[in-house]
Amino acid sequence: MVSEGYHDTGAEWAHKFAFRQDTITREDTIEVLLYDDSTDELTDSSDVGDITTEPTDGDYARQTFTLDDTDVTLSEEDGQIRAEATVTFDVTDTTGTVDATQTVVDFQSDVVNDESDANPHFLYSATLDFGSADLSQFDNLQTTVVIDLD
Repeated sequence: MVSEGYHDTGAEWAHKFAFRQDTITREDTIEVLLYDDSTDELTDSSDVGDITTEPTDGDYARQTFTLDDTDVTLSEEDGQIRAEATVTFDVTDTTGTVDATQTVVDFQSDVVNDESDANPHFLYSATLDFGSADLSQFDNLQTTVVIDLD
C-alpha cells in the first residue's frame, strides 16, 4: 500500500518553505509521475530512485503544474487546507499498470539527505481515485493531485 502523504523529503521541503522563506527560494514547478505502488511499495523514506515501475514506453511523459499559477486550487476540507491540481497523461501506446501518483520537487535536501546541491525528491504520494489502471486500455489518463496541508 502506498505511503500516502508527505515523504521525509517532502516534509523537509514543506517546512523549509513555510518557515525559512527568508533564506530559501523554492522551485515553483512540480512534476507528477505515475507508478505501480503494489510493486514498488514506497515508504516515507523512499525517494525518486526507488521507483521501478514508472512507464517508459509509448507517449507517456511526466506532467507538471505550477504553484504560482491558476493550476492549483486551494480549499478547506474537513478542517484541512487542500491543494489540488489536475493533470492529464497521454498514455497512447503505453503499457504497464499504475495505481498511484507521486509528486517530485527539485531542491537541496540538506536535512534528510545532507546534500550540497538541488536534486529531484519526492514530495507527496497518493493512490489513484479509480484504483489500478492497465495503461494499454487508455489513450489519456486524467487525475487530480490532492495535497492536504495538515
